[in-house]
Amino acid sequence: MCYNRPMNYSEARNYIANTGSSGIIPGTDVICELLNRLDNPEKKLNVIHVAGTNGKGSVCTYLEYALLECGLRVGRYASPSVFRYLERIRLSGEDITEEDYAEAVSRVRDAAEGMETKPTGFEAETAAALLFFAGKAADVAIIECGMGGKDDATNVFDHPLAAVFTPVSMDHMSFLGNTPEEIAINKAGIMKKGVPAVISHMPKLICEGIEYSPEDTLKNEAVKSGAVCISADENIIPEGFNNPLPGSFQKDNLNTALHVLKVILPEIKKMFPRLQITDDIIVNGLHKAKWPGRFEKVSDHPLIIRDGGHNPGAVAALRASMESEGFFDGRHNVHLIMGVFKDKDYKEILRIMLPGSSSFTAIDLPDKRRGLPAKDLVRAADEVRDELMEAMGAAGDDPGKNILTALRIRKGDSLKQALNTTPGSDKDICLVFGSLSIMQLFDEFNLS
Repeated sequence: MCYNRPMNYSEARNYIANTGSSGIIPGTDVICELLNRLDNPEKKLNVIHVAGTNGKGSVCTYLEYALLECGLRVGRYASPSVFRYLERIRLSGEDITEEDYAEAVSRVRDAAEGMETKPTGFEAETAAALLFFAGKAADVAIIECGMGGKDDATNVFDHPLAAVFTPVSMDHMSFLGNTPEEIAINKAGIMKKGVPAVISHMPKLICEGIEYSPEDTLKNEAVKSGAVCISADENIIPEGFNNPLPGSFQKDNLNTALHVLKVILPEIKKMFPRLQITDDIIVNGLHKAKWPGRFEKVSDHPLIIRDGGHNPGAVAALRASMESEGFFDGRHNVHLIMGVFKDKDYKEILRIMLPGSSSFTAIDLPDKRRGLPAKDLVRAADEVRDELMEAMGAAGDDPGKNILTALRIRKGDSLKQALNTTPGSDKDICLVFGSLSIMQLFDEFNLS
């Protein structure tokens, strides 16, 4: 292995941004070679491996806080970042430091020096995270798949503590498949023989007129792979538990996390007999869970909610939470502010959210390359409104049609401008959604 001068943090970030081929290259051959050159840090870790389209972050948050409360050194790896770049690699509840990040990436760079195919940025950063966790002797590492499962760069663990599957939705179709069944099969690729596969309760999905059950597909794949199928359909949330994460959709995420803990804690108790792990300790940890950017109220006057939902499944859950709070009861004015990536199914998102809303403002995202221009999102909103109104027929007294007719659709110059020009009475509710990256725009002013 060639040893070069260690990089500083800025140089390490630049290396991750520019190493290897640009874009996403599915497959694990390159990262497996890289990890082998690093003396296979992944084999030194007790891993909870998490795949899914929606809810991964919330399930991982519950697991992280519960295991931290037990006195374990818990690592967590997730991408992309939402608020801070270094939040994607965490240990003991803290972001990795710039110094530790630079050191880990420097070692990855040196290991990749003689490779014929250089790792992509995600592969290099995944290797750096695993190297960091192993070097710091993490007791448990919670690892989120970047995308999919079978060909994801995180799919390098021979025998994790558990493989976890959160709800599947239509996202990243160009890489994962064109139907919910194909996407679920791809995600099932992280299942391992003899390893518990904890499968969340999932809604059925309609794709081109055909109904699919990703949950059933995953259960079938668990049988085929020889994994131990654990269904999280049964509600095991303690009676009276006050969920710290807002949104009705978090109930299923919490329940999934509890099923994971039920499965892995006997093994963890054997590995760490010095620790006193009780149900009360687990519940105390769950009560401390924090996961900003998911149905998060950031202002009371005016009422502003932000949510990172960016695909139809996540937005359907968001809509359900809004309805459960009574926000679409006709007594409130719901103002939507949305920014979205151009590769998302934004028209289906609009079909879910426009009905019953009072206004819609499209804004640009920080990433101009991947973001859908606001003017194009305005055009799409106009088209979806016309489509919805046509589907309602010619009845002029249809309340839903009348609301859609009155719906104001516009382009906003910025998130700040969109919020400042939105009515703020007690009846008005502002929902900012469409992308996790939209959360970065809140740094423009002091709301959160």
